[in-house]
Amino acid sequence: MAGTPALTLVEANISHDWGYSSPGPEIPVDNFSGRWTGTRYFEAGTYLFLLSVDDGARVWFDGRLLLDAWDVGHQENIQTEMYINTPGDHEIQVAYFESSGTAKVQFEAVQRGGKNELANAWRGEYFTNPTLSGQAALVRQDATIDFNWDAGSPDPLITRDNFSVRWTRPIWLPKDTVFNLQIQHDDGLRVYADDKIIYDSWYDQVVSYTARRVTLCAGERILRVEYYDHVSNATARMTMAEDSQISADYKTTPGEVGVVVDNNSPRFSWNGSISGRYIGGNGYNNDFFWIYNNNTPGIFGKWSSPVNSGNYEVYAFIPAQNATTTAAHYRIFHYGEWMDRTINQNIYHNEWVSLGRFYFGGQPDESVLLYGDTAESLGSSRLAFDALKFVQ
Repeated sequence: MAGTPALTLVEANISHDWGYSSPGPEIPVDNFSGRWTGTRYFEAGTYLFLLSVDDGARVWFDGRLLLDAWDVGHQENIQTEMYINTPGDHEIQVAYFESSGTAKVQFEAVQRGGKNELANAWRGEYFTNPTLSGQAALVRQDATIDFNWDAGSPDPLITRDNFSVRWTRPIWLPKDTVFNLQIQHDDGLRVYADDKIIYDSWYDQVVSYTARRVTLCAGERILRVEYYDHVSNATARMTMAEDSQISADYKTTPGEVGVVVDNNSPRFSWNGSISGRYIGGNGYNNDFFWIYNNNTPGIFGKWSSPVNSGNYEVYAFIPAQNATTTAAHYRIFHYGEWMDRTINQNIYHNEWVSLGRFYFGGQPDESVLLYGDTAESLGSSRLAFDALKFVQ
């Protein structure tokens, strides 16, 4: 950015994707730079600052460096969240350079909460009727949608039965993202993304559990969850987490609590020949089974669920030896549903790894299966069958 600018423009926002071109005929397609300076009015509250750039850029807020991606390379997406105490005009400056190849710079500031509001919270509108009709009797912020009101109500202003709730929340995604939704409700519930319905179970029912996998496109998305209770118990839960198979395995710690089913437990069974099944000398209780991966779907180990009805996180113990597969295929059967998880066993060493959180109904067919069939070359890796832990 040395010398006199070759081109000066007044622009409403910073959102440019020039590809292999440049901002104008005065500017070369490679080795150019630019600086934007502007003033914007900000209310007090929490803001998300987003920068997408190829090659490099920096962002200052009132002279303080806020985002720094001053590197040569492919597109980079970075963000930060900041609370602004003082409402009024604030100066933003963005510096950018292009080395070679494609050229892109986009910057955006998105409000995520007002002065006295929780950032990224749900806006809950509560109605004293089951149809979301009329004016809401109560409007509040809910950090999560995770409620079990039993036979009660959400608030003294809301009737115990025949009420409804609408929760809305914006989210910003730097890229197309796959989410796992876990939904539990009594009575009806439906979920929308940008007014497109992605889950619909709008009728009287006892507690229902569903797991769904959905893809949301990059950018700002508006989520909406609607719920109603007719009579008796009232439950509304909806959580969403980035898919562990797409991003990374869960790596939480279960602690000492929970119910363990080891590979020597009566609740563990083997389907298939045991001629290719071997015993490992470490792992949980210094004993586990392992096999070479195969292409026979009928070979699997099965852990039957030991728990009664409720929400449980399921962990698999991965031993330090003879667990080299990068694609261990687990299938969790729970409350009439099933969900698949793929775990890279090779990166764990005598530790518990979460397969996810699920609702179990205490039914005899609920179980967890680990298949010997993987996507790897036949006989190229080893799968370990050790203990599972169920933590309520």
